[in-house]
Amino acid sequence: MKGSPFDHRQDRELGDALRSALSGRDEAAFVESVVASAALLQDRVDDGGEWLEILGAWARPGLAAAAIGMAAAATLWIIGARGTADGATLLADPLQASVEIPAEFLAAQPPDLNEVLALELGN
Repeated sequence: MKGSPFDHRQDRELGDALRSALSGRDEAAFVESVVASAALLQDRVDDGGEWLEILGAWARPGLAAAAIGMAAAATLWIIGARGTADGATLLADPLQASVEIPAEFLAAQPPDLNEVLALELGN
């Protein structure tokens, strides 16, 4: 095989190995073994034993993460509610203007580029 697993070109060594492994003298026996393997896999999925074991292993960490997230959200909500009662806010309102907007920017006509550059450069 080649060094990079992401090589897009054909790998003759791997192709030959797959061809020899998947081709056989008795094609019917090969098909029968593949179907039997698929049926065994389907029985394991239908039974649900493996899936329940995996989900069971994730249940406690998942519940702990959900509880921590709910506690953090409740804390932020309480801080935000207290802040609005006092007149302060938790986060700055991005829509409130903190500086005066020059009248040139409020006109119905778009300003001239030279005027904008003059305002920005302080000329």
